[in-house]
Amino acid sequence: MITVPLSAGELNRPLVGETEKLLVDIMNRAHTIPFLICAMTIDEIDGLVPKRDNNAQQSKVDGISVLLSHIEGVKNIPNLIVFGATNRRNMMDEAFLRRMQAKVFVGRPSPTTRKKMLNPLVCISKTFTAQLIDSLVKVTTNFSGAAVGALRSSIVVEIDRNRDIHDRRLLELADTVAREYNIWFGITTLPAICRLNPKIFSSENEDEHYSLDFRDVPPSGRILIDLQDKKCLIELQENEPTIERNLEAKETAVQSLLARLIQGCSTRNIDTIQVIDLNFLTKQNATDENQIFESLTTLFLECDEYSKSMLVFDIDSLIMLNKSDSDMTKSTSISNIRLYQFIREKCKEAIVEQEKNEACANRKNSAKLIEKWIVMVVKDPYLKSTLIKDIEFKKTTAQINEEEYEKEKSEDDERSRKCPKCFRDYVPKDTKFGDCHYHDGFIIDCDKPIEAAVVTIEVARLRMQQAELLKEEEEHTPVKTPVPKLFWSCCQHRYGGTHPECRISKCGLPEELESQVNMKRDDYMTIVEQHFMKNKMAINNAKKIIEEYKKRPKPRLNLPTSSK
Repeated sequence: MITVPLSAGELNRPLVGETEKLLVDIMNRAHTIPFLICAMTIDEIDGLVPKRDNNAQQSKVDGISVLLSHIEGVKNIPNLIVFGATNRRNMMDEAFLRRMQAKVFVGRPSPTTRKKMLNPLVCISKTFTAQLIDSLVKVTTNFSGAAVGALRSSIVVEIDRNRDIHDRRLLELADTVAREYNIWFGITTLPAICRLNPKIFSSENEDEHYSLDFRDVPPSGRILIDLQDKKCLIELQENEPTIERNLEAKETAVQSLLARLIQGCSTRNIDTIQVIDLNFLTKQNATDENQIFESLTTLFLECDEYSKSMLVFDIDSLIMLNKSDSDMTKSTSISNIRLYQFIREKCKEAIVEQEKNEACANRKNSAKLIEKWIVMVVKDPYLKSTLIKDIEFKKTTAQINEEEYEKEKSEDDERSRKCPKCFRDYVPKDTKFGDCHYHDGFIIDCDKPIEAAVVTIEVARLRMQQAELLKEEEEHTPVKTPVPKLFWSCCQHRYGGTHPECRISKCGLPEELESQVNMKRDDYMTIVEQHFMKNKMAINNAKKIIEEYKKRPKPRLNLPTSSK
């Protein structure tokens, strides 16, 4: 080491040229010992080499020029290694980053790693069971390695004071550490959310209903949570239909969805989960559009460094709508269209890599697979339909079946069929109210007792035809066969008479049967006829008709006498 570890603030001097002179002096020390590898360490190096744009100070630009000239530049020092550390890589100069030959990302530990870090607590106290450790692993989501270590130390100190530490005290300690290390979920911390909702990580939630581990077909990495219809839609690869799961009654906002999302991340061993909503932008002091884009870009670049990450977008809080409710026109449009387009393009970048064969999956030293999950939480119907269309989100099995049914119904509506009410042929798409004149009752034979008086339409038609034929044959004979006493029970008019039908509608099924009968598969003619036979008013009318008919005096039959 040619100097003690430095920070960018120690190298930035107020006087013009002092920073450049100090950098040259430190780096030239490596020239005095060319036979040794020399190193220089600078913490928070983004403050020393910021981006060179129109807002950059000239003193900063001069300092960058000095560094670049000594790192693979005209004054290159071959035996000098520069180590830098930063949390804001996106704020650094691009030319300097290109000359840094190795870039190492130190991210947050995964759930498996956090569990290994917290497992020693089991040996300290009997209070820490395997179930409690699993709960702590979920509560420490997004904790850095230093934060997990600080929490573990705080718990050890607390156990020395109180051997029977309770869950609420653990959440208080975790909340303190989260605030100290700026680990936020919106405007608060995950331990604070758990304190308000103690059952958020209860064992009853840890089931396959929340799991994202699919054995048969791999997921695509995109999840759409519809708060209006209470559905969680998980998209799959290989042209498979989207999986549809029901949300619980309490899952009404992003915070109430954290148990589902964190449990799903645990099943995939996802390193970090980031919730992006209005609270996140407020915490980042991102008020105008440029600041919002800068904050989102920084977060996206950080997540890209992880092998497995999940981004959760609260679409309704991020995207603003303009709604016009005037009497002339009603329309809806997106106000901040640039932000919507930015988020929309990010939602297309989800990816979940899979091993090509089982041999690769069992290989211990195989490269870590990339998983970039995108979760879209939306409630507004317009935003949901627009987003689904723009990102081409795959349909569920129910949606595919519904589309096929609508297509089949549209084709079926163009075919001619017989109306079960008026018995005329019609085309469903061309029918309108007033085309169908019919009776909504049944036919009765007054010559028979009430138990056997009901006559089907087909039988009534045959009997009337037979009566007409007999009438023609008996036209010149003295003996006349009586005409069948057939009446409609609904309107009490004679069957085959000149009275008009008692009901007017459009051709097709009665309204009460439209959702129950499939005209393509079922014997709808018989079903409608049986339905009309159950008409209570028609049944009462039938009884009255038969009773009144029986009370009538029977006509006297006068037979002709023979002449002498």
